[in-house]
Amino acid sequence: MKKLIFLLAAAFVALSASAQTERTVPRFSFSTSLGTGIAMSEPSSTPFLWRVTGYYNVSRRFAVGAGTGVSCYEKTLIPLFADARFLLTRPRKFTPFLQCGVGYAFAPQSDANGGFLLDPAIGVQYALHGRSRIFFSAGYEMQKLERLKTYSDSHFAAEFAEKLNHHAISLTLGFLF
Repeated sequence: MKKLIFLLAAAFVALSASAQTERTVPRFSFSTSLGTGIAMSEPSSTPFLWRVTGYYNVSRRFAVGAGTGVSCYEKTLIPLFADARFLLTRPRKFTPFLQCGVGYAFAPQSDANGGFLLDPAIGVQYALHGRSRIFFSAGYEMQKLERLKTYSDSHFAAEFAEKLNHHAISLTLGFLF
């Protein structure tokens, strides 16, 4: 029994020592990005996107995080989303990646409600000095939105909620540090 406990303790020490020497990436990283898109839905609205994301680096190639920002369609939205990023190859000067953000966007205006957000993308990042990277990605963005429409004339007045689904090909340029 003593030999078994000693072997397990030795194995634990060896594994923890090797895990510490392999870990060269920091635990946390951050990104900011600007983007636009090519509208694919009616009514057509070209989006403007600004996002800030904080990541927990699970490994050298996989990170999960949460973010926020501003999305401007015909109404301004504030998204809150979870994000996952996976590097397709080992980190090099140019490294391709897959990324997917899922969340909900809130509308600060009183005449609009936000909705579900989905943003999968594929891109490439370019290593600058140290931990800094610049990246470009192309993807698909779906944003659900509800806005209040009003109509009135001298005889009639009406209000109704219009449900919209914006679909766009998104193009994003950002900085990861």
